[in-house]
Amino acid sequence: MSVEKIQELEQQISLLKIQELIKQAYEQGIEDARSKYSYPELLTRSEAMSLLKVGETKMSELMARQDFPVFREAGVKIPYRLLMKWIEKNTQIHEISGKFNKAI
Repeated sequence: MSVEKIQELEQQISLLKIQELIKQAYEQGIEDARSKYSYPELLTRSEAMSLLKVGETKMSELMARQDFPVFREAGVKIPYRLLMKWIEKNTQIHEISGKFNKAI
């Protein structure tokens, strides 16, 4: 076998190793993101506070609202999906974007 052929094979092996390392790093990154940004179906009060980045007072105000999704049958829990829908429903993006468009 010629020296050129050996070098070519070594390059191919190195390329395959690099591709495998990239694949492993990508898969690990996906797994890390899933574990970091996944939430249980029912959030505790402290999990909801952390997610919303609010303190005790604001969380108490939110939980006292009639339209805020709270499940009290198994202690005080906040259904994650309903919380996301509540946020979407109560986000005033249309008003904000309308004011922004008028300014331009």
